[in-house]
Amino acid sequence: MRRAKDGSDGPQRGFRADIQGIRAVAIALVILYHLWPNRITGGYVGVDVFFVISGFLITGHILKAAERERPVPMLIGFYARRIRRLAPAAVVVLVAVLVFTVLLLPASTWSATGSNVLAASLFSENWFLAAQSVSYLDADAVPSAVQHFWSLSVEEQFYIVWPLVLLAAIALLARRRATWIVVVIGAVGIVSFCWGLLHTATNPDAAFFDTTARAWQFAVGALVAFVPLPGPRTRLWAPWVGLAAIAAAALLYSEATPFPGIAAVLPTVGAAVVIAGRAPAAEPWSFGFLASFGPVRWLGDVSYSAYLWHWPLIILVPQWLGVDLGLRLKLAILCATVVLAWASHRYVENPVRRSAVLTKRRRRSFVAGGATLLVLVAGCFGTVGVANAQMDAADDRLLAQVTGGQTCLGAGAIGDRSCADPWGDIDVADVPAPLSDKPLVWKDDCIDDVTENTEKYCTYGDPDASETLLLWGDSHAGAWSSAFDIAGKLDHVKVIVAARNRCPSSMEAPTGTTYGDVIPADQRGWCAARNDWVMKTLVPRADRVVLADLWANYRFAGTDSAQADGYSELIDGVRDAGLPVTMLQHVPLTGQTLEDKVIGPSCLASGGSCTNDVAHALPPSTSLPQRLLVDEGYGDVVRWVPVESQFCHDGRCYSAIGGVSVYFDGSHLSNTYSASLGPWLATALDRTQPLSVVG
Repeated sequence: MRRAKDGSDGPQRGFRADIQGIRAVAIALVILYHLWPNRITGGYVGVDVFFVISGFLITGHILKAAERERPVPMLIGFYARRIRRLAPAAVVVLVAVLVFTVLLLPASTWSATGSNVLAASLFSENWFLAAQSVSYLDADAVPSAVQHFWSLSVEEQFYIVWPLVLLAAIALLARRRATWIVVVIGAVGIVSFCWGLLHTATNPDAAFFDTTARAWQFAVGALVAFVPLPGPRTRLWAPWVGLAAIAAAALLYSEATPFPGIAAVLPTVGAAVVIAGRAPAAEPWSFGFLASFGPVRWLGDVSYSAYLWHWPLIILVPQWLGVDLGLRLKLAILCATVVLAWASHRYVENPVRRSAVLTKRRRRSFVAGGATLLVLVAGCFGTVGVANAQMDAADDRLLAQVTGGQTCLGAGAIGDRSCADPWGDIDVADVPAPLSDKPLVWKDDCIDDVTENTEKYCTYGDPDASETLLLWGDSHAGAWSSAFDIAGKLDHVKVIVAARNRCPSSMEAPTGTTYGDVIPADQRGWCAARNDWVMKTLVPRADRVVLADLWANYRFAGTDSAQADGYSELIDGVRDAGLPVTMLQHVPLTGQTLEDKVIGPSCLASGGSCTNDVAHALPPSTSLPQRLLVDEGYGDVVRWVPVESQFCHDGRCYSAIGGVSVYFDGSHLSNTYSASLGPWLATALDRTQPLSVVG
């Protein structure tokens, strides 16, 4: 390894004020971004700064240790130190989140929290979130209180793999070791960077959490370990240039910036320049001098604990208090973060890291870490198990009452004078966990995301009936499946449900959503192929076709009138088969816009009013395809089922009706409420109106 001009190998020996300073900058950006995301719009790049720091420090430590110890003892010592350094404070925060949730928050939140804490405990929170990010339904879930552990999971995976990579390079490249190790690190970085560009371009939500798309940032930090000490002038100005790059990214980037694609280069290289600059602490105009200032150095010292504590406070405290995250609460959380970071650093991090009991024998660190992990995992499984049992029991009880003739529950209470006022009231104990009370198609696993699989469908209602109804559409058709099952049983009709997430019942696949998402070409092709298969295979089996979509959600190529083209082609195809076509009205929106959803169960569990005025719940966009079809002459040949009366009253639309949650997330009907709509739907399907009523 090339020796630095000061005689050290790679990083300078001893304390680096500039590194503590850049840690302080990074944690400040992250916390301020999470508290004021509209002000520090790109503050999330602070995490990228931490990745570069980790790559630099860990590479230097490993290479130095490899010169003193044999590989196996070196690895054991390295991992033991990582356990003592990272685990104690993280475990305290995870336990605190779990206990706080169980003691102070509704049972509907327990399962999601337990699952996330489990993923964080097993160093896999980033993959857990990546899987959620590509799930159409999970994308609407309430943020987890330990969601920020995704970056720690990435770092922990790096700590596990990177020493093995470096030791393998050392063993295989004995000659000219430093040069070839740089080549290996560079190769890893290039491959990771190229993959990150591709993954960000094709699936940016998942790419954000992808360790392999982030590895190049650690590699950049690792390469800095081989940079010699710059000249005096360079050491003075280079760190400021690096800080300017980080600040530019923090102020210019936003959630809309594809990340970690090419945009990640700016903060990553900026952090590398700061570290490589090795700003002297003695020069008054140096960044190192500023970083030596007491509060800055202190913030760098406690940055790990501050990172651990700030996000749970932001998520949990407003839920507990039942208030929005206003300015006073933000300032209180900021103060609490500082206090908890200090306490955690002083009484947890340092004592365990320096514990004579643990450092005397390395295996004690592994035993203590393993035992703690087992207890934490057991607590997570217990929390999830108890929560699921409670939620399942509540769901089964409500569903049994709804389907057993208890007409005052759910939609059955609407218009029944013998029932209490059905609008808005609900027992918080009966609120299901978000995403848990899903209608039949999810329980029976016959709905999927837009993939190559095109042949999933379900059969409900009366299986022996002579008449067959085809319910066709996107996930909102799936959300109606429980209602159609009950209606089919009552009317002795067999119901085929052909539903697919984000794939509306149009013979023209949408190109994007109304709030800016672009649907990739491969997904458009799969959606079109799916609907073509339904037309050719399932339509001939039916006697009537009902369409249900999130009508306002999609954009199609061309002008607005193009939105009706795919539906007119579908209607023509179904009519050519001799079948009538019916369209279901859009389910009311829960927020001010389609994108601004209110998660029904979470809102209800926190005691919110959870209502929306009709103007926002059913804006003109929710019936645009129908009005376009009327203009094209389909007003008298297509039937229409208005649903507003089952969701809205006196100008307001509700998330709780008849004592049950209307939605299981921010827009889809819950299984319980959908089932309660069955008796009404059976009648409504026989009393359809001409489509021209929406013109």
